[in-house]
Amino acid sequence: MPESFGKKPEKGNVVRVAWAAHRGAPASTAAEAEMQIRHFLAPDDFIITGTRPDIILFMSGGSERRAIELADQGKPVLLLSICGNNAYASATEVMAWMVNNNRMAILSDLSEAAESGLLNRWCRLAGAWERLDGARAGLIGAVSEWLVASGVSAQTLLSRFGISLTEIPWSGSPDYTSSQPDQALMNRFGGHSPEGLDEAARVLTLLRKVIDENRLDAVGVECFSLVQERKVTACLALAQLNTEGTVAACEGDLASMAGMMAGKALTGRVPWMANTTRLTGKSVILSHCTAPFDLVSDVQLLSHYETRLSLAVDGKIRETEVTLFRFSDMLDRAFVADGRIISHPRIANACRTQVETEIDKKALQLLKEKPLGNHLLLLPGNHSDFLRLACRYKGIETIS
Repeated sequence: MPESFGKKPEKGNVVRVAWAAHRGAPASTAAEAEMQIRHFLAPDDFIITGTRPDIILFMSGGSERRAIELADQGKPVLLLSICGNNAYASATEVMAWMVNNNRMAILSDLSEAAESGLLNRWCRLAGAWERLDGARAGLIGAVSEWLVASGVSAQTLLSRFGISLTEIPWSGSPDYTSSQPDQALMNRFGGHSPEGLDEAARVLTLLRKVIDENRLDAVGVECFSLVQERKVTACLALAQLNTEGTVAACEGDLASMAGMMAGKALTGRVPWMANTTRLTGKSVILSHCTAPFDLVSDVQLLSHYETRLSLAVDGKIRETEVTLFRFSDMLDRAFVADGRIISHPRIANACRTQVETEIDKKALQLLKEKPLGNHLLLLPGNHSDFLRLACRYKGIETIS
């Protein structure tokens, strides 16, 4: 599968920059504006444009009307000003106009935006959301019946994120037993082939075929019907797909699938989708059987927790600093929190890979009082500020 969503060529995060100045500004202003941007962005990372800008650079006072003409109504914009020449005053007036007209914009001095990292984050955001637009996702089976707050309509996926959804019933898919075992999965364990690995690898071959035939970037898989009817899990298949960068959510959880797609687009890593297993006074314990192999060490292949059948991933999360997040079923709200892994529990009556993550009291309270659903997504590293900015960019409310 292509590395970028939506089958778009990978060109890096090329942002569109426009400049605004007062009427009668000298012809040299255009060259001066480009030179200002070149101090902070490489030439291949931006283009100067007069339409649909990601960034508007204010070069002087009296540029308010021109900036409003440049701004695209459906596109967030970063308002930057040079130092002096009444540029910041002009940008402030336009920012007030943006707020009054319910338009998404952020205001900053150019140098400050570069020094704080805002400029870099904005460039990453613009490219990430653009790559997600046009992506194709598939729902194999149905949303599991117990996920009463995690179904996302095809229209919501399309209108909010530009993701098209194809529904693929299990009944229309070939029998997995007719597939050859996937060699990438068979070879992952150094030649060791525990009982059931062959069947799990056949499920992966089937899923790859469905993904390729439907030209999908991501899948949500209703896996319980498979394990109940055929005594084989999709846990290892989903773990392998996520490790390779193809988003694969279990239980047909489309809210988690959308979050995993966004997480990959924004950070380059596919998050781990996990159950909220327990809340303590200072931490949340997460568990699930499908942890991506690149996220864990000391992998053991145990049986699937709920059914005690087939195989599941039991591993130890490598990272200490992590980020937890989750979208609502309407993709209009998000939970985001920094976390620190403090233990790897061995709870007998929980899914196989388990982790205890310390988060602040406010985040814990939100998980108790305003949860957006059972499943949370875990990303290695601290990405909370970036994810909050990404949500703001898309008009998604970060719950608080």
